Amino acid sequence: MRRVKLGHHYYYVVTPDDLNGKLRGKNVVLEGEIEDKPVIEFLPMELPSWRTTFKIHGVRVDFAGSPCIGKGDTVKVYGRFLGDAIIATAIETERALFTTEE
Repeated sequence: MRRVKLGHHYYYVVTPDDLNGKLRGKNVVLEGEIEDKPVIEFLPMELPSWRTTFKIHGVRVDFAGSPCIGKGDTVKVYGRFLGDAIIATAIETERALFTTEE
């Protein structure tokens, strides 16, 4: 399986079929089209923040931030696979790279 480096971490380049129990807890990068409108939530707690949730290939993606993305955009998602979702640390589009603190 091929790996790429982004920042200080390596990520396994995967397809939707590769996402199984063996990759749980691993850093992965998955490319695909955003299926529905992303849900961007404002979380007004002690430290106000944003959370964006969307799906690619049926896999839920959570990102701590408010990237400029929409339904139908092709994205590369870098993050940790938890079995049912990817907690993204970066989202790459054709125009920009959105990152969050780890």
